[in-house]
Order: sequence, then structure tokens, then C-alpha cells
Amino acid sequence: MERGAIDWEDMWSPYDDETYRFALEAALPDDVVVDIGAGDLRLALRMAARVRRVYAVERNPVLVERLMGSFDNLVVVCADALTWTLPPGVTLAVLLMRHCTRDHFAAYVRRLKDAGCRRLVTNARWKMGVEVVDLQCRQPYDPHRIGWYACHCGMVGFNAPDMDRITPDTLDGCIDVVGCPHCTV
Repeated sequence: MERGAIDWEDMWSPYDDETYRFALEAALPDDVVVDIGAGDLRLALRMAARVRRVYAVERNPVLVERLMGSFDNLVVVCADALTWTLPPGVTLAVLLMRHCTRDHFAAYVRRLKDAGCRRLVTNARWKMGVEVVDLQCRQPYDPHRIGWYACHCGMVGFNAPDMDRITPDTLDGCIDVVGCPHCTV
């Protein structure tokens, strides 16, 4: 990590190869990707070799100042992704940010949906592991469904309205929903 980088950057990045591999495997050749919090561009550079275009957005100028500009299908932008205007045609977003707050996660999801983005690769919702969130999901939260849920607002939880109906199958897996009781999206 470069001298002058924010201390918490050292603590949270880089990610392991398995995390990057998961993100890369989620990318399709025709995707237009926005890498939110691109850091030192280690993922964005690899992603650019696989997809149509990558927008690497990083707000820390120390990390990206020497890499600003465009390189073939990689555009490096020094900006806050919560306020930066998303380019047209974004199909996939990457948000590898375990330290992301639930409010920021909800704001990113809202902005990405509004821009027409279809999928989000992230570790921000569960704070562990990596998942692909279907941003086109319209599955409403069901308070009577037993099992794990993960809402687009960033809230995750387990419903157990009837403890007698909990089985190993209800403990396995998770359903992506919108409109949970805590929802802000």
C-alpha cells in the first residue's frame, strides 16, 4: 500500500485470490463494469482483460493519481461512488467493501438499480464471503417464510415464525428479497 493511504485501507485490502476469482467469474465478456472502491486497481486491471469496459472508481487520490485516465477498456476515476454519475450501460457492479455500512450499501443498490445495472458482486451485505446480488430481484419479503433472507437494503436475517417447522433444509440457503421490515430501498 502506498505511503499516505488511509490507514483503514491497509486493514481491509487487498482481498484474497479466491475473492477476486469469484468476482472475475461473475463477469461476462459483454459486461460494462463499475468497480466501486477500486483501490490500487488490482481487480479492475484483471477485470478489464475479460469484459467490454471497466470504470474503476476510487476516492483516495493517493491510490489512483498515477493511474488516472483511460487504458483501452479501463477508465480510472477519482471520485466518491456515492455521488459520481454512473455511466450508461453498466451491467455489473463490484463492491468489495466489508467495511461498507448498511446505509451506504442501500444507497449503492438504489443508484445501481436506477442506472439499470443488473448484478452486483459484493461482500458488503454479509461482511464475509462474496455473493452475486440480482439487482432485478422483485421477490417480496415474506414474514411467514422460514429461513435466511438478504434484502437489497443490506439487512440480513433469519425468520422463524414457527419454530416447529425449522428443518435442516430451512437452515440451508438464503433468499434474496426486497421490502424487508427495515427496508430503505
